[in-house]
Amino acid sequence: MKGANAFVGVVALAAAGGVVALTASSGFAAEQADAPPSIVEDYTHPGADAILAEHGLKVFKGDGHIVFDSARPYTGTQCPVGLIQVEKHLDVEPYGMYYCFRLIGSKGYLTLEVPGTFGVRGGSEEIQVKAKLPDDTVLPTVTVPPNQPVAIRPGDEGETPQAILVELRNQ
Repeated sequence: MKGANAFVGVVALAAAGGVVALTASSGFAAEQADAPPSIVEDYTHPGADAILAEHGLKVFKGDGHIVFDSARPYTGTQCPVGLIQVEKHLDVEPYGMYYCFRLIGSKGYLTLEVPGTFGVRGGSEEIQVKAKLPDDTVLPTVTVPPNQPVAIRPGDEGETPQAILVELRNQ
């Protein structure tokens, strides 16, 4: 109740034309320090640091409707049908990865960075993908039909894929 009495005194002094500075000793700042954190959404993909550490995949921001599901080496099986599959070239064994993403709801987006992308397979819904080249040249947006693979600038004979996937989007 001490904090409430101090606040009433401040209001009375302010009404009388006085100048008041609130300090930590008034108890107000101490009460604010114990308040819960703000609920402002920053759209950062949940677990982005762990995904980078464990799978070498950089996921950044999204609306929470396209989320990372799993990663699979080429020596294993592809992503289950219905999931979005991003195919990445690697210069060393297993020579590639499948990154699987789940679409939650009817629309969503996710920004990420997947160097060496050469293909994307749609999930259960049509998606649009954006990619760029290492020199920051933006490639045309590609529409990927549901459960169908589409090449993303795979490179010519002997050339490794140069595309860097930067966005998955479902309208």
